[in-house]
Order: sequence, then C-alpha cells, then structure tokens
Amino acid sequence: MRQINMLVGSNKIGTALTWAYPNGQSLGVYTIPTYSLTVTGTMDSGKKTKKDFEILRFGIQGKTAKSARVVGLADAQKHTIKAWLPHYTVHSARSLEKGAWQVYGNFLIHDGPDDPKREVYASIGCLEICNGPQGFDKFNDFIVGLSGSTQLTKRAKLKEIGKSRIIKIAYKKATRPPLGTPIP
Repeated sequence: MRQINMLVGSNKIGTALTWAYPNGQSLGVYTIPTYSLTVTGTMDSGKKTKKDFEILRFGIQGKTAKSARVVGLADAQKHTIKAWLPHYTVHSARSLEKGAWQVYGNFLIHDGPDDPKREVYASIGCLEICNGPQGFDKFNDFIVGLSGSTQLTKRAKLKEIGKSRIIKIAYKKATRPPLGTPIP
C-alpha cells in the first residue's frame, strides 16, 4: 500500500449555500466559502500525481438566530485517517453517495453538493466533497487508484485503505469566515 497525502487549503476558492445544522433550516440560507482539498500520491505506474477537490470546510451550527455560529476546524493540524465508514449517509441533504472517511471523532470527509451554488447542504465541520455528479465517488476512485490496494472490489479496497492508515491529512490554518446574513 502507498501513502496518500491530503492538504486542506486555507484560501477561499468559491462559495456554497448552507443552512444552520442541525435544525436551523427555518433561519434561512447562508453563503459560505469553499476551499480546496489537494490529494497527492503515486499511481500504480509509479507516476506521482495530485488532484484538487472543492470542499465545504466550515459550516453553520445553530437552532435559533441567536445561537447560529460558524464552526469547523480552523487551526493547523495533522491527522491520520482512522477508518472508512461504509454505512455513513449524509444527514443534511439527499445523497446517493454513501460512506465517509473518519478524520477523528465526528469529523469526517463525505459527499457534499454537486453544485455548491445551487444545492444546499449543511455541515458542522466535516469536509464535504463538492462538484459532481458523483463528486465523492470520483474522489474515492482517485484514492483507490493511489492506494496500491490489491483487493478485488471497490468496497473491499476502501475498507482496506481505511484500516491501513495510509492516508495523512493536514489542515492549513484558516480564519473562520463571518456568519453573514441569512437569505430568507
């Protein structure tokens, strides 16, 4: 198995629509920035490669307008991906792309909006992979291609990768964006 590195960017690259998780849909829709997640590794051919993915890095948490606040991992930090969670499903929107990578605790990498300017997802700190259709599936296919797994099925490969702890992730220090005013 080959090591895979991920770098969570600190510069805004776009925007996304979101609502305050877990019960703040009635508060309106907010605009938050998107960031890049750069994945690097080596293909079976020996060629080093990298790919950038657009992600939601921060989200809004709150049940009332007074409690709404921007959340997510802002400090510079490094982790080893702990596991592949095959049965995870997105809680804030409908998604056919199942599973998640566990960074630590409840901080995950999972499916996000195919079109972050139109589809409204909510997050409280998970990294959500944007741009589809099947953006998260494409992300996982890239991970599998870098891994060197010799398992026969994609499902088995993802499980093996998660157990092997070959994925390292680093977060650049970033400033949480301001809350902004909700769009009613």
